[in-house]
Amino acid sequence: MSADASKPPLLGTAREWTIDLSVAVVIGILLGLMGPFGSFFNDGPAVRVAYWVCSILFGTVVFGTLTRLGTAGARRLGTPDWAVLPPVILVGTVLLGAPLRLFAIAFWPGVVEAVPLTAWFGQCLAISTPLVVGAYFLRARQAGQASARPAVIPSLASTPSDATPSADTSNVLYLRMEDHYVRIRTEQGSRLEMGPLARVTAMLTGIEGLQTHRSWWVARRAIAGVVRDGRNLRLRLVDGETAPVSRASVAKLRAAGWLADDAE
Repeated sequence: MSADASKPPLLGTAREWTIDLSVAVVIGILLGLMGPFGSFFNDGPAVRVAYWVCSILFGTVVFGTLTRLGTAGARRLGTPDWAVLPPVILVGTVLLGAPLRLFAIAFWPGVVEAVPLTAWFGQCLAISTPLVVGAYFLRARQAGQASARPAVIPSLASTPSDATPSADTSNVLYLRMEDHYVRIRTEQGSRLEMGPLARVTAMLTGIEGLQTHRSWWVARRAIAGVVRDGRNLRLRLVDGETAPVSRASVAKLRAAGWLADDAE
């Protein structure tokens, strides 16, 4: 599966949101029928279902937005995507809890006395945590399964439609993860491919390069210099970008002679 040279949508595609919101409706219906946290005794099933569907839809929008923004920020900072889940859950619970409480009071005024504020936010946290974590890892697994298909990176082995197909990849400068895509930067420009970084790099032959970070692979000839920021190292690239160097990769790059000019 190929994409154009623009970045994938920061907040996700329409298809992703359609799936997320559809699943949210199903979960809301199930919760409405089960009536968790004492809601089973509040009115009939129709009212409960209406409340829970609206609540889960609202939560899906809040947590879906926060998770996408958080994972994008994590990749920019060079930290694992899953590291943003705890702060996303906590911030989302705060943002979600207050309006949902007002919503619940509109349905059932007795909630004010029956459920103290701390217990309310605890219930929001108890519901949000498994849903957010489950959705994150399910999406990550689906992305991994999709990227395992043989045709995941056809454009690495092809040129524009008006040219003769070629397997030459010598013009690749670097690869960079962006959400569930890999940006392939070449001398002519860049394009996106869906798939993990390891699968894309496995298709590169006849070009000297190393993986400098969990989300970056760099060709040696793309390096214009080395930038030190405290204890952190970055590679300055020929197109003006800088590639992070993980601490685990420093020894590997030194052994290859890439950091020979860098002072300890």
